[in-house]
Amino acid sequence: MSFMEKIKSMLFTPVGGAAKRNTRAYVVDGARLVDEKTGRRMAPRDQVQMLNALSRVAKQEGLEIQAVFESDRPLREVEHGGEFNGVKVFFAPDNEQLVAMALKLCKSSGSALVSSGVTMESRATEAGIPVLCSSTFRKAFLQGGLPGGDRGGDRGDRGGDRDRRRGRDRRRDRGDRGDRGGNRPPREGEQGQSGEGSESQAPSEGGSGESQAPKEDNSSVRNLIDLVE
Repeated sequence: MSFMEKIKSMLFTPVGGAAKRNTRAYVVDGARLVDEKTGRRMAPRDQVQMLNALSRVAKQEGLEIQAVFESDRPLREVEHGGEFNGVKVFFAPDNEQLVAMALKLCKSSGSALVSSGVTMESRATEAGIPVLCSSTFRKAFLQGGLPGGDRGGDRGDRGGDRDRRRGRDRRRDRGDRGDRGGNRPPREGEQGQSGEGSESQAPSEGGSGESQAPKEDNSSVRNLIDLVE
């Protein structure tokens, strides 16, 4: 049995002896499918993308799915309690009301709960509602079909790796430029600071034409003085 078949077998097997439950019906905590750790609110666009993904799953697998989202208002595409391509959708203004609503839906429809929220999971377990971890549901049905988000941190890790590689490349480039700058020949304006520039100025101090001119002038002056005497 493949990994996928094992997961689906677990999904459709009655949990805890609850044979009367509808084992193909699920109340899905939408935000936890994207971000298991925080379950932070999803943008309306991401909610629609999630509903499209859940709708495909419902049709392909023959599941009854009810999706719950934390949001101050319904979507333009579907109202609270409405149906989006076969998926019923519900909204709650805060997490406490979201938990209460999800548990109520599970009890009324005999559904299992799909979530990774600590509070929601613990309260569902206390109420005798079977709980399926968000990551298990995602691996079984939503590979590559999630809206933008954390996705268990995979994207964040890849982004961090890219940033670290870029940082190393930038440091390497700066080091290369520094080496090239150290090996380049001096410019014309820098000749005065180099050893060669100092040597080039030495002749002017010793016996250049400009330094000998005053000596010739002094000789002429002395000759004139001799003539006058």
